[in-house]
This record gives sequence, C-alpha cells and structure tokens, in this order.
Amino acid sequence: MPLLSESRRNRSTRRVWMLLLLVLLHALPPPGWSWLEGSPLVGQARADDDGDDGDDGDDGAADGGSAASSSSDAGTGGQDTDPGPRAPALQVQADAFKADELIALNPSPAALQRAAQWGARVVEAQVQAGLDLRVVRLRLPPGIDARTALAVANERDPGVFDLHHLYQLAQADGAVCEGASCEAMRRMDWPVRSALCGRDQLIGIVDSGVDTGLAALQGADLRVRRFVTDPRASGDSAHGTAVATLLVGQPGSALPGLVPRAGLRAAEPFFRLPSGTLAADALGLVKSLDWLVGQRVQVIGMSLTGPDNRVLAAAIERTQARGVLVAAAVGNGGRNAAPAHPAALDGVLGATALSADGRIYWRASQGATVDFALPGVELPTADGAQAARLRSGTSLAVPFLVAQLSQSVFEGLLSRQDWLDGRRVPVTDLGVSGRDPVFGWGLPKVAVRCG
Repeated sequence: MPLLSESRRNRSTRRVWMLLLLVLLHALPPPGWSWLEGSPLVGQARADDDGDDGDDGDDGAADGGSAASSSSDAGTGGQDTDPGPRAPALQVQADAFKADELIALNPSPAALQRAAQWGARVVEAQVQAGLDLRVVRLRLPPGIDARTALAVANERDPGVFDLHHLYQLAQADGAVCEGASCEAMRRMDWPVRSALCGRDQLIGIVDSGVDTGLAALQGADLRVRRFVTDPRASGDSAHGTAVATLLVGQPGSALPGLVPRAGLRAAEPFFRLPSGTLAADALGLVKSLDWLVGQRVQVIGMSLTGPDNRVLAAAIERTQARGVLVAAAVGNGGRNAAPAHPAALDGVLGATALSADGRIYWRASQGATVDFALPGVELPTADGAQAARLRSGTSLAVPFLVAQLSQSVFEGLLSRQDWLDGRRVPVTDLGVSGRDPVFGWGLPKVAVRCG
C-alpha cells in the first residue's frame, strides 16, 4: 500500500512538471522574435465589430455615458485583462475573451479538482435555476493564458470548459433628425392605431442600459436589471434606450413604439472595457437569460454578436426549451463575415436590416443565419431628453422582429413553429424566390390587429 501511494505521488509530480514545462514553452518567444513590449495578452469576444463604438453596426451609441437606469439592479460578474506579453504566433483579437479566466458548464467536482491541480481557482459558482444550469467561473494562475488553459482542461474534461467570451452590440452611424418613428412601422403594414399593441404580452431584451427617465418611456411597464461582475464598472444607456423606445415608446410621445402596452424586461450585462469598448461577457448573458425566463417573457431580443460559446449555447437551448422565442442580430461584418452568435444557433431567428427603399444594409452579414429582413437603416431613435438620432444596423432590426413575433403569436395568427419554419410567415420577398442568404425569407407583414 505505501508503494502504491508513492507511485501515485510520483505520477502527480510528473503531471505538475509537465504542466510547468508546457507553460514555460508557451511563454518563450520563437527563435528570431523579441518580446513585444506593451502588447496585451487579451481575449474578450469582439465578433463583427466595425471599429466604431464597440457594437457592431448600428450606432448612435457612440456617446457612451454610464447612465445605467435608476431602476436597475446591480448583479454580479465582471472583467479582467492580463497585460503580460504573448508570442506573436498567437493572434488574438482585442476584446475577444477574458485572458485570465475560463468558464465551465455543469462541471463535476472531479473536473474542478483537476483544474485546481494546475492552479485554476473558482471565483464564482452560479446555479441558474430558471435554465437548470450550473456555471462556474475560474481565475487562472499568473503565467498561463486562457487558450493554453483551455487546451489543458479539455484533455481530461472535454465539453465542460470554454473561454470566457465577450459579446458586443450590433450597431453604426448617427445623425440628428426631426420627426416621428412611425414610417418604419408602416413599411411592415403595422396597425396605424398601435396604442393597444402589446397588451397582455411580456417581452425581454438583452442590451445595454435603459434610461427609464426618458419622456417617451414614461408610463411604460418597464423593468431593468444589471448583470455584471464588477458593479462599479461603467456602462452605457444609448443603445438599450433606443431599442426599448422602439418597442414600448408611449403613444403621444415623439417616438411611439411598436408594442407600447407590452411589459418589457431589460437585462443589462454590458460594461466598458479598459479599451473603451462596450461588451458583455458570456456569464452575464447567461444570467440575463435566466432572469428573463424567470420573468416569464415569451420573446427575447438579443441585439448583439460574438463567437460560439458552449455555455451560452446551452443557456439559449434551455431558454428555447421553455417555449421562448429568441431573435438576434446577424451582425454587421459584411457579406463574407463568419456567422455571428447567437444568431447562428439552431432555432434563433436572425434579423438583418433594410433601408426605407427595401435595400439591404450595406454592412449586414449574410448567409444561413439570416431569417428575416426588417427596418434597420437610418431609424429615428431616442437620443437624450428631446433629441432623436438616426441609427443603422442589424441590432435595430431585432425589436421589429420581436414585436412581430410577440403580437402575431398572441393573436393566434402564427405559431412559434410557424416562425421557426418560416414558410408560413407572410412576407414581401425581396430577393430570389424563397429564402436567400441576403434577405432570408423577406420582410414579415403579418396582419396583426392589436384590437
């Protein structure tokens, strides 16, 4: 028995030395390369960003600001970056994932113990009761970056760990305008008398903060809750306020919404990175979905894009299993961009953006992720107490799809499955006959009554 214990200790010692050797080899630069001083070892999911304000194609949110709603609740979550050097062979896009963290989906005690052996430390463990998921956030030891740690963890526990990706809003340019927001609704044949639209319906969004003090939102059934690791992190309320106003802007205001009588639950997982980019991490998105499911929303809009992440994918799958429809922006990376998540996930309805004359937004991503095309170019949206701003991007098409989903299913005109299949949805076909990679099925025109 002592010999057996000694053998086990020897094997454990060998594993530790092998890991240290792996970390050392990873840290050394290739021959001929010098250390890149000042180049951060970063990660944090940036998806199809176009270099504006860290969102991805429909801007106006460039103003920044940290006007988190006065009715917001602070959750938990956060971001850390590792300023250490990295070998040039490892090309990491800035703000793509957290360089010193991993997240784990339903990890076993043994998996966490194995991670602890090479220095990973559990800093947060959350049970998302509404989704029946357990998510664990781990901090990595100094000297080992997230991608190396993920490779080590996957050797023994494949399918459990992932990078802690970050996601960005899918938004682009802004300009001051005058006038109401009703023209875009008329393009969808939305009821002229829309004051009762949304009655007895509950919808959710995952977005930046919402300025609940805005005049157009006074009287709306609106609740906001924040989900970030560091409650002290600054946020932004421009984009979330624009989306909220498109949905529940009140009748008689300068910017009446599509479904002003709906209850809107807004989850805010976004925060400013040190680079100034506005981003949300995967854990914040999972917490947002769990809260929205607990609020019993029927439709969720996600005006954001990022990479594939197994923890987020599992959360969305659980959300859909509870009968919730999820709509997401396809992104603003252009026709050759890689598929953006969560729009690329099965059962998530991807929204692209149309101009007033029926043309596709020039920056919109294309491909199999596109399900429907809706207004999203030069839309008048809320921008402060009295002003409005023209914004463009696929993220602004999402609230139009959310409104159509909610109202049509509520009135019994279409079922959840009809929308997922697409063939029975009344549309204006804008491209080749049937579904195509530019417009999807086309512009939905469901004859909702809102009576």
